[in-house]
Amino acid sequence: MTVNTVRRARRGVTTPDLIADTLRDEILRGAIAPGAPLRQEELASRFGVSRLPVRDALVRLESQGLVEVFPNRGAFVLSLSADEVREIYDLRILLEGDAIERAVPLMTADDWRRIDAAQDAATRSAGSAEWAEGDWALHRALYLPARMPRQLAMIEQLRGTVARYSAAHASLPAHTSQWLADHEGVLQACRARSGVAAKRRIGDHLKRAGELVIAQIEASVAPASAL
Repeated sequence: MTVNTVRRARRGVTTPDLIADTLRDEILRGAIAPGAPLRQEELASRFGVSRLPVRDALVRLESQGLVEVFPNRGAFVLSLSADEVREIYDLRILLEGDAIERAVPLMTADDWRRIDAAQDAATRSAGSAEWAEGDWALHRALYLPARMPRQLAMIEQLRGTVARYSAAHASLPAHTSQWLADHEGVLQACRARSGVAAKRRIGDHLKRAGELVIAQIEASVAPASAL
Protein backbone atom coordinates (compact mmCIF):
# COMPACT_ATOMS: atom_id res chain seq x y z
CA MET A 1 0.00 0.00 0.00
CA THR A 2 1.42 3.42 -0.98
CA VAL A 3 1.00 6.64 0.95
CA ASN A 4 -1.08 8.15 -1.85
CA THR A 5 -3.62 5.35 -1.51
CA VAL A 6 -4.04 6.02 2.21
CA ARG A 7 -4.00 9.79 1.80
CA ARG A 8 -7.09 9.70 -0.41
CA ALA A 9 -9.02 8.36 2.58
CA ARG A 10 -7.39 10.68 5.14
CA ARG A 11 -7.29 14.27 3.94
CA GLY A 12 -5.12 16.75 5.81
CA VAL A 13 -2.73 14.15 7.27
CA THR A 14 0.97 14.53 6.43
CA THR A 15 3.00 11.82 4.72
CA PRO A 16 5.24 11.19 7.79
CA ASP A 17 2.10 10.85 9.93
CA LEU A 18 0.62 8.29 7.56
CA ILE A 19 3.82 6.24 7.52
CA ALA A 20 4.22 6.50 11.30
CA ASP A 21 0.58 5.46 11.88
CA THR A 22 0.95 2.42 9.62
CA LEU A 23 4.19 1.28 11.23
CA ARG A 24 2.86 1.96 14.73
CA ASP A 25 -0.16 -0.25 14.05
CA GLU A 26 2.08 -3.04 12.75
CA ILE A 27 4.40 -2.79 15.75
CA LEU A 28 1.55 -2.85 18.26
CA ARG A 29 -0.10 -5.80 16.49
CA GLY A 30 3.18 -7.70 16.60
CA ALA A 31 3.46 -7.77 12.80
CA ILE A 32 6.89 -6.18 13.24
CA ALA A 33 8.76 -7.87 16.08
CA PRO A 34 10.77 -6.18 18.84
CA GLY A 35 14.36 -5.70 17.68
CA ALA A 36 13.47 -5.78 13.98
CA PRO A 37 15.32 -3.25 11.76
CA LEU A 38 13.37 -0.50 10.00
CA ARG A 39 15.47 0.30 6.94
CA GLN A 40 14.76 3.66 5.35
CA GLU A 41 15.42 2.48 1.78
CA GLU A 42 13.00 -0.43 2.09
CA LEU A 43 10.31 1.70 3.71
CA ALA A 44 10.70 4.44 1.10
CA SER A 45 10.21 1.85 -1.64
CA ARG A 46 7.25 0.28 0.15
CA PHE A 47 5.40 3.58 0.64
CA GLY A 48 6.46 5.10 -2.69
CA VAL A 49 8.15 8.15 -1.15
CA SER A 50 11.63 9.59 -0.65
CA ARG A 51 13.67 8.81 2.45
CA LEU A 52 12.92 12.19 4.09
CA PRO A 53 9.30 11.49 5.15
CA VAL A 54 10.39 8.01 6.26
CA ARG A 55 13.07 9.56 8.45
CA ASP A 56 10.51 11.97 9.94
CA ALA A 57 8.11 9.07 10.59
CA LEU A 58 10.82 7.15 12.45
CA VAL A 59 11.52 10.21 14.61
CA ARG A 60 7.82 10.30 15.52
CA LEU A 61 7.90 6.62 16.46
CA GLU A 62 11.04 7.18 18.52
CA SER A 63 9.27 9.96 20.47
CA GLN A 64 6.44 7.50 21.18
CA GLY A 65 8.84 4.98 22.68
CA LEU A 66 8.38 2.40 19.93
CA VAL A 67 11.62 2.77 17.95
CA GLU A 68 15.29 3.36 18.70
CA VAL A 69 17.36 5.28 16.16
CA PHE A 70 21.14 4.84 16.27
CA PRO A 71 23.60 7.04 14.32
CA ASN A 72 25.23 5.08 11.48
CA ARG A 73 23.21 1.95 12.37
CA GLY A 74 19.63 2.87 11.57
CA ALA A 75 16.30 2.37 13.33
CA PHE A 76 15.07 -0.69 15.21
CA VAL A 77 11.82 -1.58 16.92
CA LEU A 78 12.45 -1.15 20.62
CA SER A 79 13.26 -4.38 22.41
CA LEU A 80 12.92 -4.38 26.19
CA SER A 81 14.28 -6.63 28.88
CA ALA A 82 12.09 -7.95 31.68
CA ASP A 83 13.72 -5.48 34.10
CA GLU A 84 12.97 -2.56 31.77
CA VAL A 85 9.34 -3.63 31.44
CA ARG A 86 9.11 -3.98 35.23
CA GLU A 87 10.36 -0.41 35.61
CA ILE A 88 7.86 0.86 33.05
CA TYR A 89 4.97 -0.78 34.88
CA ASP A 90 6.20 0.63 38.19
CA LEU A 91 6.11 4.10 36.60
CA ARG A 92 2.67 3.44 35.15
CA ILE A 93 1.33 2.43 38.55
CA LEU A 94 2.62 5.69 40.02
CA LEU A 95 1.38 7.94 37.22
CA GLU A 96 -1.97 6.25 36.56
CA GLY A 97 -2.73 5.83 40.24
CA ASP A 98 -2.10 9.52 40.81
CA ALA A 99 -4.16 10.47 37.74
CA ILE A 100 -7.24 8.52 38.73
CA GLU A 101 -7.07 9.61 42.37
CA ARG A 102 -7.09 13.23 41.19
CA ALA A 103 -9.76 12.56 38.55
CA VAL A 104 -12.40 10.88 40.74
CA PRO A 105 -13.59 13.95 42.69
CA LEU A 106 -13.73 15.99 39.47
CA MET A 107 -15.84 13.55 37.40
CA THR A 108 -18.97 15.21 36.00
CA ALA A 109 -22.08 13.79 34.33
CA ASP A 110 -20.46 14.46 30.93
CA ASP A 111 -17.33 12.61 32.03
CA TRP A 112 -19.44 9.64 33.10
CA ARG A 113 -21.18 9.51 29.74
CA ARG A 114 -17.76 9.22 28.09
CA ILE A 115 -16.54 6.69 30.65
CA ASP A 116 -19.63 4.50 30.31
CA ALA A 117 -19.41 4.59 26.51
CA ALA A 118 -15.71 3.66 26.67
CA GLN A 119 -16.49 0.85 29.12
CA ASP A 120 -19.16 -0.58 26.80
CA ALA A 121 -16.78 -0.43 23.83
CA ALA A 122 -13.93 -1.99 25.84
CA THR A 123 -16.19 -4.84 26.97
CA ARG A 124 -17.33 -5.51 23.40
CA SER A 125 -13.73 -5.61 22.13
CA ALA A 126 -12.46 -7.87 24.93
CA GLY A 127 -10.68 -10.90 23.53
CA SER A 128 -10.54 -9.45 20.02
CA ALA A 129 -7.72 -7.89 18.01
CA GLU A 130 -9.03 -4.43 19.01
CA TRP A 131 -8.80 -5.00 22.78
CA ALA A 132 -5.76 -2.75 23.31
CA GLU A 133 -7.44 0.22 21.63
CA GLY A 134 -10.59 -0.24 23.68
CA ASP A 135 -8.62 -0.67 26.89
CA TRP A 136 -6.70 2.56 26.36
CA ALA A 137 -9.87 4.49 25.47
CA LEU A 138 -11.36 3.49 28.83
CA HIS A 139 -8.23 4.32 30.82
CA ARG A 140 -7.95 7.66 29.02
CA ALA A 141 -11.59 8.52 29.76
CA LEU A 142 -10.98 7.78 33.45
CA TYR A 143 -7.89 10.02 33.65
CA LEU A 144 -9.09 12.97 31.54
CA PRO A 145 -11.08 14.64 34.36
CA ALA A 146 -7.80 15.21 36.22
CA ARG A 147 -6.93 17.75 33.50
CA MET A 148 -3.23 16.90 33.38
CA PRO A 149 -2.39 16.58 29.68
CA ARG A 150 1.37 16.19 30.14
CA GLN A 151 0.96 13.38 32.64
CA LEU A 152 -1.59 11.73 30.34
CA ALA A 153 0.87 11.96 27.44
CA MET A 154 3.57 10.32 29.59
CA ILE A 155 1.16 7.52 30.50
CA GLU A 156 0.27 6.95 26.85
CA GLN A 157 3.93 6.81 25.84
CA LEU A 158 4.79 4.28 28.55
CA ARG A 159 1.76 2.21 27.61
CA GLY A 160 2.69 2.23 23.93
CA THR A 161 6.22 1.13 24.74
CA VAL A 162 5.06 -2.19 26.19
CA ALA A 163 1.71 -2.67 24.42
CA ARG A 164 3.19 -4.60 21.51
CA TYR A 165 4.30 -7.46 23.78
CA SER A 166 0.72 -8.19 24.78
CA ALA A 167 -0.40 -7.87 21.16
CA ALA A 168 2.36 -10.06 19.77
CA HIS A 169 1.67 -12.90 22.19
CA ALA A 170 -2.15 -12.59 21.93
CA SER A 171 -2.39 -13.03 25.67
CA LEU A 172 -5.62 -11.25 26.50
CA PRO A 173 -8.21 -13.85 25.44
CA ALA A 174 -6.99 -16.21 28.16
CA HIS A 175 -7.37 -13.47 30.78
CA THR A 176 -10.52 -11.68 29.62
CA SER A 177 -12.56 -12.43 32.77
CA GLN A 178 -9.92 -10.97 35.08
CA TRP A 179 -9.42 -7.97 32.81
CA LEU A 180 -13.15 -7.17 32.75
CA ALA A 181 -13.47 -7.73 36.51
CA ASP A 182 -10.58 -5.31 37.09
CA HIS A 183 -12.30 -2.64 35.00
CA GLU A 184 -15.59 -3.11 36.83
CA GLY A 185 -13.80 -2.81 40.18
CA VAL A 186 -12.15 0.43 39.11
CA LEU A 187 -15.46 1.89 37.94
CA GLN A 188 -17.21 0.87 41.16
CA ALA A 189 -14.58 2.73 43.18
CA CYS A 190 -14.98 5.79 40.94
CA ARG A 191 -18.77 5.73 41.29
CA ALA A 192 -18.34 5.56 45.06
CA ARG A 193 -16.21 8.72 44.79
CA SER A 194 -13.28 6.96 46.44
CA GLY A 195 -10.11 8.15 44.76
CA VAL A 196 -8.01 6.07 47.15
CA ALA A 197 -9.87 2.87 46.27
CA ALA A 198 -9.72 3.65 42.55
CA LYS A 199 -5.96 4.20 42.84
CA ARG A 200 -5.55 0.84 44.58
CA ARG A 201 -7.69 -0.93 41.96
CA ILE A 202 -5.71 0.57 39.09
CA GLY A 203 -2.47 -0.43 40.80
CA ASP A 204 -3.62 -4.04 41.20
CA HIS A 205 -4.79 -4.12 37.57
CA LEU A 206 -1.48 -2.82 36.24
CA LYS A 207 0.55 -5.09 38.50
CA ARG A 208 -1.23 -8.14 37.06
CA ALA A 209 -0.76 -6.86 33.51
CA GLY A 210 2.93 -6.23 34.12
CA GLU A 211 3.47 -9.70 35.57
CA LEU A 212 1.83 -11.22 32.48
CA VAL A 213 3.97 -9.24 30.03
CA ILE A 214 7.17 -9.99 31.97
CA ALA A 215 6.33 -13.70 32.03
CA GLN A 216 5.89 -13.61 28.24
CA ILE A 217 9.27 -11.93 27.74
CA GLU A 218 11.05 -14.36 30.04
CA ALA A 219 9.39 -17.33 28.32
CA SER A 220 10.42 -16.05 24.89
CA VAL A 221 14.10 -15.82 25.84
CA ALA A 222 14.27 -19.02 27.91
CA PRO A 223 15.08 -21.37 24.98
CA ALA A 224 17.93 -19.11 23.84
CA SER A 225 19.33 -18.94 27.38
CA ALA A 226 19.32 -22.73 27.63
CA LEU A 227 21.54 -23.18 24.58
